Amino acid sequence: MEENILVTTTKLEKIFPCGFFDVMEHHPIHLVQEARLGGPVQTRWIYPFERKIGSSKQTIKQRGRIEGSFVQGHIGRETSDFYSYYFGHDVSCRRNRPNRNDEGDIDPLFPPISIFNQNGRGSKKRRKRGFTDMEMQSTVTRILLNCPEIQSYVNLFVNTWGNETIYTEFSKWLRNYVYDEYLSVQHLQLVKEVAIGPESQVLAMNKYCVNGFKFQTEEVSRNKKTNNSGVYIQGDVDGIGQTIEYYGVIQEIIEVRYSGWPNKKIVLFRCEWFDLSHRGTKVDHQHNIIEVKHTRKYRSYDPFIIAQHAKQVYYASYPLRRDKADWWVVIKSKPVGRIEIDNVLDVAYQNDVAIVQQQVDVELKTTLQHPQHILEEVSDDEILNVEEEISKNEENESFDDEEWDNNENETTDEEEWENDGIETSEEE
Repeated sequence: MEENILVTTTKLEKIFPCGFFDVMEHHPIHLVQEARLGGPVQTRWIYPFERKIGSSKQTIKQRGRIEGSFVQGHIGRETSDFYSYYFGHDVSCRRNRPNRNDEGDIDPLFPPISIFNQNGRGSKKRRKRGFTDMEMQSTVTRILLNCPEIQSYVNLFVNTWGNETIYTEFSKWLRNYVYDEYLSVQHLQLVKEVAIGPESQVLAMNKYCVNGFKFQTEEVSRNKKTNNSGVYIQGDVDGIGQTIEYYGVIQEIIEVRYSGWPNKKIVLFRCEWFDLSHRGTKVDHQHNIIEVKHTRKYRSYDPFIIAQHAKQVYYASYPLRRDKADWWVVIKSKPVGRIEIDNVLDVAYQNDVAIVQQQVDVELKTTLQHPQHILEEVSDDEILNVEEEISKNEENESFDDEEWDNNENETTDEEEWENDGIETSEEE
């Protein structure tokens, strides 16, 4: 950029008039050098301070004393914040204010059971509608395949009938298998209630908050500035284990209920998926860009997903490219009030972490001459012979020690001659 910006600016001067070039068009020339010297812009931009000053200006009561009004408003906010620590949890204050996309509390009439009665907050305006046979079949199959208590039955069905008819015949087979009187197999009460199927009437809504996102149907988000109808989910292709991401748009949000006690409910999204082939979805691994063609739809009928498995995306169109008029760029959203951290080890941030060595107690490996712990029998004569040999060795060692002491006490002829010379010199 630093090398090409001069040429780019010169070419722009040939196209646009002189009045077009102001400070903002001249700014990219110094942008690279500024980033190299100053570092990331998040650590040096002024926007947080401007937002703080803007919120402080709202507390001004006397425009002739602006600084004093700032201080008075700050003291009031700080005092109320400190006082809130002495309030009970049931008192609504700034400290315990719920997030914008709060999922709500758990209803005591609907305690969490498996995948049912999970956290989530829907809109209060709801309407009842009936289920078609096709929707009922797809909904029941989707719930059964995601229920942990049904996985053993899924494996039994796949081993017996194969994986081809699991989306069409599994729900019927499970209902007949669980309530078969000739089979002496005990089943959980939850399995029996789920095998019967949900109620024929469902509750439809337009908004639902879950996983830190606020989801809306396509009809509600159509004429708004913010689009909350985009959704994606990870799944496999034809059960072969290959992970792929499905991108789509929410058409309807429904709440399905099951009979029995305790009450069981689950929220599903009815989505319209885009084509997964290379004609409908493109992935640019170099620039990390995902594009979908909104005019091509997914052919298979599998519209329902569980709300807790959904993540939010929004789609941006190309404004100035006619060849890309049917393509949208997929941009993944981040949940509000949550921090997603993947594969993080719980290790203290210390400088000498790499030097620390793990201490391991190692047991010495001993080999026995007799693995079966059976010793050979020894006679008394052999024991006496061994004792005699030991006593002889001790006598030889003592004899060698005495000879060594005698040798140390004996003097040589040269030493005697030297001693005699020393004595004669002393007498003279």
